[in-house]
Amino acid sequence: MNTHVVLVGHGSRSVEANASLVTLAIAMASDLAMPVHAAYLEMVEPSIPATMRASVAAGARRIVAVPYFLTPGMHVRRDIVEIVEAARTELGVTIELSAFFGSHPDVPRLLIDVARSALSSRDA
Repeated sequence: MNTHVVLVGHGSRSVEANASLVTLAIAMASDLAMPVHAAYLEMVEPSIPATMRASVAAGARRIVAVPYFLTPGMHVRRDIVEIVEAARTELGVTIELSAFFGSHPDVPRLLIDVARSALSSRDA
């Protein structure tokens, strides 16, 4: 089955913030050895539905949407879920929604590593 991953970010007025999602998608694609596309919930293109349509046009029969969000707010619990459900109906392919990034059990450890790095770089 031809699978594509859609990495879902919020979208920002900051070009740098939006570009960082694309950079992350490129790194994921290299590691996963499959297409990974950045898509945005709002503010900028490409949108989640447009990205999923493009994936299907490129031959995807299965899409895994991965929300790159830290907390289970309304975008994670409602908005993205509704978009994925609509895309399933429209596109007629298998579309799965993974857990959101912030729910991964390694996130606290990563935050501790970031804090330790900042604490150790401080002049004493």
